[in-house]
Amino acid sequence: MTSSKACYKLLTITILLLSFTITSLAGNAEYADVSECRAESGDPSCHNNKIAQKFKLIAIPSILVANMIGVSLPLLSRFIPVLGPDRDMFVIVKTLASGVILATGFMHVLPDSYDDLTSKCLPEEPWRKFPFSTFIATVSALLALMIDSYATRTSKREGEAVPLENGSNSVDTQEKVSELGIVVHSFVTGLAMGASDNQCTIRSLIAALCFHQLVEGMRLGGSILQAELKSKMNWIMVFSFPVTTQVGIALGMEIHKIYDETSPTSLIVVGVLNACSAGLLIYMALVNLLAHEFFGRPKKIHFLGYVAVFIGGGGMSLMAKWA
Repeated sequence: MTSSKACYKLLTITILLLSFTITSLAGNAEYADVSECRAESGDPSCHNNKIAQKFKLIAIPSILVANMIGVSLPLLSRFIPVLGPDRDMFVIVKTLASGVILATGFMHVLPDSYDDLTSKCLPEEPWRKFPFSTFIATVSALLALMIDSYATRTSKREGEAVPLENGSNSVDTQEKVSELGIVVHSFVTGLAMGASDNQCTIRSLIAALCFHQLVEGMRLGGSILQAELKSKMNWIMVFSFPVTTQVGIALGMEIHKIYDETSPTSLIVVGVLNACSAGLLIYMALVNLLAHEFFGRPKKIHFLGYVAVFIGGGGMSLMAKWA
């Protein structure tokens, strides 16, 4: 319980810092020479608020359905063993999803943030003097790593102090802590989607988040199957994880209503949120999903896993040509 409280404290501090940064940076935009600009990033045809709104409304049930399918698959493994979370098929699906998520962060969300934060609608100082998009993405990824590693260290200390019922004093803390981190990442990414009016980026995010929720749903379903839901925190995860992204999207849509979408402020808010989202997507793909997938696996699974990563990443990268 101490580890979860520590995570929430760190999360609260992070959100407050992010809010302060956005507010301060947005305030500087009031001194821009151009008082009203159309928030253009990349192809102007990608910016249509009505179409973007429809995609957001489609995203909410789509992501939920993907999560429900993911949770159900391990539970069906009693009848169809190949669907089990410990099977090779699960590894291939995770690596494919990792490629999709990684390419979404690098090829879709980060460039959109860069276009927003280097727009001529914003003052040249400091916006075009410093690469804010890549800087914010870097900080977001490092903050995610810091929160996850700190919570893991705290949880391990608690596990050593409290032996389990079977006599062992080790717990699968990495899995539980990573699930808590995934809730945070999913919320922030949903927030960025909800605040954006770029339907091209939103389409890519829907694909990435559906894959992500499918994979994490399978992991959660595996925990249910193995009866690893004895603590209150685990039950909170079961009920909060499927709707975290949707809550972020809904909140982002409300934030989008606050500012004029043709103002410099909109470019800054959306650009900063997209940069945060890109950093978190890259972190999720490389650390939460891929980092431990190939340890102790046969050479065949290594090969198929890397093929799946390149197929997922290559396919999503190719989509950047049209979206």
